[in-house]
Amino acid sequence: MAQKAEAAYRSFVKGLVTEANQLTFPDNASIDESNFVLNRDGSRTRRLGLDYENDYGIVDTGYTDAQIMQSKQSFHLWRSPGGDNDVVLGVVRIRSKFWFMNLNTDNPSANLKNSGNFIELPTLMNEKIETAVINNNCVIVSKELPIPVMFKYNKVTGAVTKVDIPVEIRDTYGVEDDLFIDTRPTTLSNAHKYNLRNQGWNKNIVVKGAGDAIQKTKDVLGVYPANSDNWTLGKISNPQDENYEEYDPDVLNKNSFSNYQIAKGSFIIDAWERGIGRMNKSDVKSGLPTDREEGNFSTITSYAQRLFYSGIESNVTGGDKRSPNYSGYIFFSKIIKSEDDFGKCYQEADPTDPGINDLIDTDGGTIQIPDITRVVRILASQASVLVFAENGVWEIYGDTGGFIATSFQASKISSNGITNGDSVVDVNGNFIYWSKAGIYLLKPDTASGRFASESISLTSIQKLYLDIPDISKDLCKGVYDEKENRVRWLYNTDDGYSSDNYSNQYNKELIYDLTIKAWYKNDFASIAPVGDGYLPSPFVADYVPVPGYASSRTTVRSIAPARQFRREQFSYLTMQSGKFTLSEYKDKGFVDWREFDSVGVSYESYLYTGYELFGDIMKTKQIPYVFFYFQQTEDGFKTVDRSLVHTNPSSCKVQAHWGWSDSAASGKWGKEFQAYRLLRNYTPTGVTDSFNNGESVVVTKNKLRGSGKCLSLYIKSEPGKDMKLLGWGHPVTQLSTV
Repeated sequence: MAQKAEAAYRSFVKGLVTEANQLTFPDNASIDESNFVLNRDGSRTRRLGLDYENDYGIVDTGYTDAQIMQSKQSFHLWRSPGGDNDVVLGVVRIRSKFWFMNLNTDNPSANLKNSGNFIELPTLMNEKIETAVINNNCVIVSKELPIPVMFKYNKVTGAVTKVDIPVEIRDTYGVEDDLFIDTRPTTLSNAHKYNLRNQGWNKNIVVKGAGDAIQKTKDVLGVYPANSDNWTLGKISNPQDENYEEYDPDVLNKNSFSNYQIAKGSFIIDAWERGIGRMNKSDVKSGLPTDREEGNFSTITSYAQRLFYSGIESNVTGGDKRSPNYSGYIFFSKIIKSEDDFGKCYQEADPTDPGINDLIDTDGGTIQIPDITRVVRILASQASVLVFAENGVWEIYGDTGGFIATSFQASKISSNGITNGDSVVDVNGNFIYWSKAGIYLLKPDTASGRFASESISLTSIQKLYLDIPDISKDLCKGVYDEKENRVRWLYNTDDGYSSDNYSNQYNKELIYDLTIKAWYKNDFASIAPVGDGYLPSPFVADYVPVPGYASSRTTVRSIAPARQFRREQFSYLTMQSGKFTLSEYKDKGFVDWREFDSVGVSYESYLYTGYELFGDIMKTKQIPYVFFYFQQTEDGFKTVDRSLVHTNPSSCKVQAHWGWSDSAASGKWGKEFQAYRLLRNYTPTGVTDSFNNGESVVVTKNKLRGSGKCLSLYIKSEPGKDMKLLGWGHPVTQLSTV
């Protein structure tokens, strides 16, 4: 005997799910989908078409398509430049050039600062840059920049200038002099002489009748000082006669019994050109290794009134056994009071000084984490600095809160590292990032306050994520949409996609809604080539966060009234044939890039619902009809060929797929039908009629032929038409036969 039941679907809040089989698929989730917005009220709506922003401007970069293809493009945020709280600058990097746009306008692409002029950093081409804002200045690092560069903004003139930032350290390494620590040599090599100078044996030590304390030691004792000799052990603190030497080698010989290395670091040298720095700071002008670091900083963050630098892929040329490997190093500046402090990554007091040599809380320095293979990204949280490396994630934090140079710890959070720093997204103090193993969330543990990691893709979209090519993961870009509490990532899955072939051209977008913990995705359309005179299609190159929003638990409000027309809290940096502008979701005709050629290209929104078993995997089911529920979208009329037609019409094409069939060859796919239909006749008064028929929800009853063990529905859009799907429901008959 047949059994009858009903099924109603009023919510799609579980979004896209790939981690379920045909018999365990959850309700209210999709097998696959694209270009539908997942609304928290359970409805689904088509995304608007992507197009240039209102009253846009297009900036010609001067680069050819070939140069754009082989270079990087990116966007960076610079709040309160030069202390001007009325300006938020968007820094647009195209290859080696930088433009600055005022984001506190309705159309930033047409409102360039610095008189529309760019600043060029000639060494940049195909490596990423990272920025940090501190003291209202913007600091940039990159593998292709020999040293960090600072942009300064003049709030009176609106001009932007650049300043190089040399990075300096104390020479706590010294050079290899091929001596045992306690060996007092009879001959003095340049290397050993430098080490002694760097260990406090400077020329200013008072010696009777003038002279050099190092040479005086040889003259009196017949040997030069060892690396274990501290000159202060030869110092006469209370001489009986003013003719006595303050330094006496015999007193040193009497008091010095140590065989341990004494403190080093009297000299402050360039962190990269160590050999040149040593010869510039000392009286040793030759015979030292060149000791040059070829790697550069690639990541930066500001925290606790300091700048933190890292990401060096160390490659030392002309070094020796004492040359440091910076690959696992994090440099931190002293507490910054002026721009002169940006590159001071050293202890202020001379560690070899017999008087004041203490490390203090405000000093700069370096942190070495030997377990790290390569630092990819560093980011500041509220109470620590997070270090994202290829082989894991570490947290650096102070023992008493915050960060001070005299007391901090570094602990490993996770073994799931990253290869792409642009995938890491700061979500109000929590962090979400792409690793090889999945998409992970870092958030503080409630008990310890230290960060812990968990996968947010493992039980939802792990298969989709793992199917994304590695090159796409390595080059993706993420952003946090605070207004909607969503994290978004751009990526590209084209077959020819590579790091040197439009690496910042993105055709897909993955979105995670943090409120309902659900995923969905978008696909960007591209205009196909037509004829020899065709211009390349516009493409998305990065996110552009839009400032001026404040959020709370219950409301989201704009604090920048001029930008309230925006539907989203972000735009897209858009490239087109050597030019750039900004784009956003805005086209109600559901085409991408209409402004480009007045036509654009249509895209499809589709949704493939999960497998509905109706509680029984063995019995065959039949559904005679299905009800669909839509938000009515028609809002007026226009004249087409002398006839009045609706403005903003909707459409919804539906096809039934029975019994886990994956192609029409199964014979289990039903005939496609139109589910959105206005059932009541309405006579408009003219083109000014607002189409007020008293209805807000469109309900249709549709025949559904076929049968099977389960049912899926393939729902898709129609070109140029809207769709606001609220849900559907249907009765089901389960046959008694198995």
